[in-house]
Amino acid sequence: MLKVLKNLPKRDKKLKLNTEIRKKLGVSQMQLAGIFNHSRNYMSMVEAGKRDLRSEHNTMLLKMYLQFHELETGKQAAYRSLETRLFLNDAYKGVLPGMQALENECRFKIDALQKKINAMKEQSRNMEHAIIVFTTQINIIRESGKTETEKARQITGLNLLKQQAYDKLLTCWEPEQAKLDGKIEAIKGEARALRKYRLKVIKEHNPFKK
Repeated sequence: MLKVLKNLPKRDKKLKLNTEIRKKLGVSQMQLAGIFNHSRNYMSMVEAGKRDLRSEHNTMLLKMYLQFHELETGKQAAYRSLETRLFLNDAYKGVLPGMQALENECRFKIDALQKKINAMKEQSRNMEHAIIVFTTQINIIRESGKTETEKARQITGLNLLKQQAYDKLLTCWEPEQAKLDGKIEAIKGEARALRKYRLKVIKEHNPFKK
């Protein structure tokens, strides 16, 4: 915000600063207009420097903006009032159980994904073994004394099974396992973040204290 104000004339800087602070406060021109019994268009002109508020209204507004600016820049120490703490504690009571439930859900997801990876590893081993078995049998048939017609029929059937094993292998080989590993790490990170924040809130605010 300060970079935007740097090259503006002093009066324009003040107007621009007031507008920015109003937005940071989360207050609309319409809401201020209602407080001061003006139209939103009038408040817009006030911010543009084309209209003036009554002295008491202007003083109130400037004090609000000045205090916010001092809090933002560290000139005034920020603190939480008792009212704010009680409000947040009530909110935490509703949020924290849900966060813990999400942590548990993350653990269930991790367990399920890990079981899936283990199953993929087993299937990968099985398919690699199957390919060796089919290849060996094809070689045996080629060297056998069977008729060429019978050899061709059996080799064709075994090659189909061998290709099927290759296709299945690609659904469970290392790259596919790595994708699930990545999901597991992401979910673990989410669970750690949820737990860290939940414990921090409990330690600092103790919202469930009787």
